[in-house]
Amino acid sequence: MKKTMIKVCYLLVVFILALFVISAVMNQGNTDMTMEMGPATLPVVHMYVGGMEVNCLHGYKVPMECSYQRECITPLGEGRKVRFRVDKYDQEIEGLMFEVRSIDGERLVESTEISIYEETPDSIHAEIQIKDLIDADTEYMLVLSLKNGWDQTIRYYTRIIQTEDYFEKEKLDYVMDFHERTFDKEAARELTKYLESNAEGDNTTFSRVTIHSSFHQVTWGDFHVDKRTEPEVTIKEMASQTGSLELDYVVSLKDGKDDDLYTVKEFYRVRYTPDRIYLLDFERTMKQVFQEQGEVFANNKIELGIVAPEDIKLAESDGGNVLAFTDGKRLFSYNAADNKLSTLFSFYNGDYEDERVCRQKHGVKILNVDEAGNVQFIVYGYMNRGKHEGEVGIAVYYYNGMTNTVEEMLYVPENSSYEVLHAELEELAYINRSEEFFFMHDGALYAANLSSRACEMVVSGLREESYKVSGSNRMIAWQTGEDVYSSESLILMNLNTKERQEIKAGNGEYIAPLGFMGEDLIYGVARTEDRVRDNTGNMVFPMYQVRIQNENGEVLKKYAEPGVYVIGSEIQDNQINLFRLRREESGSYTEIENDQIVNTKVMSEGNNILETVAIDTYGKIVQIAVKSAIDAKTVKRLTPKEVLFEGGREIVLQESRTEFQRYYVYGKDGVEGIFTDEGNAIDLAYRLSGIVVNEKGAYVWSRGNRSLKNQIMAIKGAPITEEKNSLAVCLDTMLQYEGIMRNTEYMLNRGETIVEILQENLEDARVLDLTGCSLDAVLYYVNKDIPVLALMNDGNAVLIIGFNELNTVLMDPLTGGEPFKKGMNDSTQMFAENGNRFITYMKE
Repeated sequence: MKKTMIKVCYLLVVFILALFVISAVMNQGNTDMTMEMGPATLPVVHMYVGGMEVNCLHGYKVPMECSYQRECITPLGEGRKVRFRVDKYDQEIEGLMFEVRSIDGERLVESTEISIYEETPDSIHAEIQIKDLIDADTEYMLVLSLKNGWDQTIRYYTRIIQTEDYFEKEKLDYVMDFHERTFDKEAARELTKYLESNAEGDNTTFSRVTIHSSFHQVTWGDFHVDKRTEPEVTIKEMASQTGSLELDYVVSLKDGKDDDLYTVKEFYRVRYTPDRIYLLDFERTMKQVFQEQGEVFANNKIELGIVAPEDIKLAESDGGNVLAFTDGKRLFSYNAADNKLSTLFSFYNGDYEDERVCRQKHGVKILNVDEAGNVQFIVYGYMNRGKHEGEVGIAVYYYNGMTNTVEEMLYVPENSSYEVLHAELEELAYINRSEEFFFMHDGALYAANLSSRACEMVVSGLREESYKVSGSNRMIAWQTGEDVYSSESLILMNLNTKERQEIKAGNGEYIAPLGFMGEDLIYGVARTEDRVRDNTGNMVFPMYQVRIQNENGEVLKKYAEPGVYVIGSEIQDNQINLFRLRREESGSYTEIENDQIVNTKVMSEGNNILETVAIDTYGKIVQIAVKSAIDAKTVKRLTPKEVLFEGGREIVLQESRTEFQRYYVYGKDGVEGIFTDEGNAIDLAYRLSGIVVNEKGAYVWSRGNRSLKNQIMAIKGAPITEEKNSLAVCLDTMLQYEGIMRNTEYMLNRGETIVEILQENLEDARVLDLTGCSLDAVLYYVNKDIPVLALMNDGNAVLIIGFNELNTVLMDPLTGGEPFKKGMNDSTQMFAENGNRFITYMKE
C-alpha cells in the first residue's frame, strides 16, 4: 500500500510538472528544441567611385548566376582602377582575389590574387587594377572573393564598366546635393527648376513622393526629420548621358514620447549635358518601421503609419479571429481570441545601423492562416542571417500558434536573384490541403511535398500568353501544345484538390486563356480560318466567342457578337474589358471600341480590413481595422523561436525541358516582368523608363540614353525593280549592311517570313519583332547603327536609318530609295496607322 501511495504521488508530481512545462511553452513561447535566428556574420564590401563610397556589396556563400546580379554597376577609374573597403565584422580574412567575367559569367577574362592591401582590426582597404583585356563601354562582372578563417569562400558581385566620358562623379554630386537640399526649405528653392509639380503628384501622402509632387511634399512637409543614418548610395545604371541612382537611409519623426523610425528609398534618373544636369525622374518612398513593442493599438485598430497601402498584404483565418500581415519584408500575426501579437519573421533585429540586417532583398508571402493561429508562409530571395545566410532561395515556414515556434518545412536553393524570384513567386505560390507547395519558376510549375520533400514538375514551357493564374493562386489554366495560336485544349487545374479538367475547342477551332474572375476561368475560342498571319509572322488570333466557366465545368456565360472578334482582355475588379476587332468584307480586321462584361458576384471584404485615413501633418496613414476591440494594456507580444531538426530540408529542382528566349524588364523596383515576347518587354520598359536584358544578361533595350541625332551613313538606299518589291529591297539592304548578299525576294516567294529570313542569315544576331512598340522606342536601335524595318498595311516596307530631334530619316524603295527626312510627328502617325510593325536585330 505504501509503495502504491509513493507511486501515485510520484505520478502526480510528474503530471503537475508536465502541466507546468506545457503552460510555460504556451505562454512563454519556449521549447527545448528551439533556437533564435542566428546573427549576421558575413563581411560587407563598399566600392568607391570619384572618392565617394557607393555600392554596398553583400556576400554569397555559393557561386551565383552572373547574368542575374544586376543590383549595381561600378564605373572604373583612370587606368582601370577601383578602390574598395571590406568591413570585416569580426571575421578573420585570410585571402582576397578577384575575377573579371563576361556579363553572363561564361567567359573568364581575368583571375588575380590581391596581395597588397591595408588592414585594420575592423576593415581592409585595397585598390585593384583590371588588366587591359576589357573593351571600353562594355559591361563585365567583377567577382570579389574573400576566404575567411573557416576556409569559406565568400563572393561579392558588381558589374563594372571602363569609361572616359560618363561623368559619374558629376551625376553623383548632383544627386547628393539634391538629397541634402530637401531637408532645408530655403536651400531647396534651387530644386524647383528640376521639379515637374502637377496633378500627377499625390500630395495627400508621404509614402510616395515623386518629381510631380509639390515643393511642400518634396521638402518633407511640416515634419521635423532626424536622419539616423547616412544614405547608402547604389549606382543602378550608368551610361554616357544618363544615370540611375538609389539612396537608402533611415529617419525618425517625433510622435509623442517616442520616435518613429522610417526606412527611406530615393530613386534618381538624371541626364548629363555640358551645360547642366537634368532630372528625368525622382521618387522617394517612405515606410514606417512597425515597432511591435510600441503603442500600435488604438480601439480596434493596429496602426501601421506612413506606408503605401499596396505594400501591405493581409490574410485572415476563416472566422477572422487570426490575421497575418506583412510589408513584404517582415511578418506579424494577431490572434484576437488570445490577444497576442507575434513577430513571425524578421531579419531586422532593431539595429538600424547594421546594414546586413537592414538589407531588403527578400520577400515574404503569406500562404495560409487558420483559426488555431497557425500560419504558413514563404521567405524568398537573399537570406540576411540565420542558417541560410549568404544564400538565395525559397524557404517554406510553418508557424505553430500553440507552441509559438516557426519551423522550416522546405528550402529551395537558387542562384538567380531576389528580383527574379519576386516576379515568379508573387504570380504563383500556393500550399494545398495535402501539404504540397506549388510555385512558378523559370517557365515551369513545380509541386513539392512538404513531408517527403519529393518534387515534381507539373508543367513546363509556360510563356506569358499561354497560361493564367487566379488571384488566390488556387486555380491555373494552361494551353496544351507548343504553339499558343494553335492549341486545341486547355488544362484547368485546381491546385488544392489537384484535379484537372480538359477544356477542348470544337472541330476546326483553337482555344486560349484570357484570365480569371475570382476562381472562374475566362477563355476564348477562334476558328482556324479566321486566324491570319501578317508579313512579320505575327498571328492575329480573333476569338469569335468568349466563355466564363467555373471549376466544376459549368459554363456561366458566353459572349459573342456577329462579325466581331475578341483579341485580348483586361480584368479590373469585377469588370472584364474586351479588346475587339470587326471583320470587313475584304477579310481584313479593323479595331473597334472595347466592350465590358460585369461580374455581378459581390466579393466579401473579410472581417479585418486595411484602411487609409488622413491625419494632419502626416497625411494618409494605413491601419488595420480588426473585427473586435483590442485591449492594448493586456496584449501579449511574442517572438517565436525556430524549431531545430536533424539533416537538411533542401530539394533540387528538375530542369525545365523547354527553353525559350526570355526578356527581363527592370524598373526602379527591380524586375517588373519576365517575357518571352520581346515586343511586350520593350513596350513595358518604355512605359516604366526601364531596361530590358535577355537571359544572358545582355542589354536588349534601354530608355533615355539616345543621342540627339544619328544616321547610318553606310546605307545609301535602293529602289524597287521589276524583280524586287520594296520589302525585298529593304531586307536585301539590311543584309548587305552586315556584309551578306542574298536574294530575299526568292525567299519571300517560297513562304519565308521576315523574321525567318533575317534569323537564318544574320550570324551572331538575335532578330527582334517589335510590333506594337512605339517609334520613339525603336529609335534606340537606329541610335546604335542598326536599321529598323517598318511594314506598311499594303505590304510595302521602309527602313528607318536615322533621326534628329525633329525628323526621322527613311529609305523608301517605292520613291526611289534615296534617304529622306520626314517630320517626327508625321512619322509617328504614319507608323501608328500602319500598326507599328517594326523588325530589327541586336548583336550577340
